[in-house]
Amino acid sequence: MYRQIARNKRWSILLIALFCVAVIGLGVLSAWVVGEVWPFWLLLIFCPLYVWWALSSATTSAANTAGWAATDAEQQPRLHRVVETTALRAGIPMPKVGVINDPAPNAFAASLSPKNAVIGVTTGALELLDDTELEAVVAHEIAHIVNHDGRVTLTTFALVGSIASVAGILLVLGWGLLRSVLSEFKFGLGLIMGMLGILMIVIGTAFAAVAFVLGPLISAAVSRRREFLADASGVELTRFPDGLIRALEKIHAQPNTVKAASFEVRGLFFVNTIGEGVLAQWLGSHPPVAERVERLQLMGRSF
Repeated sequence: MYRQIARNKRWSILLIALFCVAVIGLGVLSAWVVGEVWPFWLLLIFCPLYVWWALSSATTSAANTAGWAATDAEQQPRLHRVVETTALRAGIPMPKVGVINDPAPNAFAASLSPKNAVIGVTTGALELLDDTELEAVVAHEIAHIVNHDGRVTLTTFALVGSIASVAGILLVLGWGLLRSVLSEFKFGLGLIMGMLGILMIVIGTAFAAVAFVLGPLISAAVSRRREFLADASGVELTRFPDGLIRALEKIHAQPNTVKAASFEVRGLFFVNTIGEGVLAQWLGSHPPVAERVERLQLMGRSF
């Protein structure tokens, strides 16, 4: 478990460092284009401030993106009882509890640390699962919180938007320069500015590809590896693998496309939110249910 926590910290630091390098590079490029040093210093100051703001609000933003709505013990006594008992067993503070109004059976957890965690279950899961199965699903999500798995996903969630913004800035500036040069083409400086515009468009396109293609693929691949550990850690909390096996099989038999689950938060759910077809093999944030069940059955022999 401690190795997993340390690995998640390293991934988060690496993502933030790559983002800062990209922003500083944009600052140098902007300063060169403008001929003044202030764009560099502006982005150098903006980078740590934006990262701090994005990460501090990432849990709430991810929960809102997933369609999570807070609920109290009077509204959902069963869910609150299960979460409270499992959190106490895991030795973490009580997470904020909520419900996602969606018929697809699934669950969700987001946190940068156990102190600011949120956990939610869809209305479909609350209707489908019995108490033992619900406890198993909640234990899986709390295992993610204990292992700090949400750090990587939330860091990616916070930074993808900023990378997309950088891509937008580069594309707008690049097309602007190119149009200006084409409307009044002159050799010398005009040719240089035209080449610079093309360069900015190419870099902006690369940033957009990272934000919308490569980022989700990397995040999904990392998330798939974490799911097996969360299954195992969750079973250690409940001491009953069959509960999680039954929950997985029940949920797998139902349509599980959560409408509110955009690609940024898919890794925070209990099972794939896009089904388990060919697309899920590339973009899915979770391993196949059959493989998870097989591993849990092997674990069950030791209980």
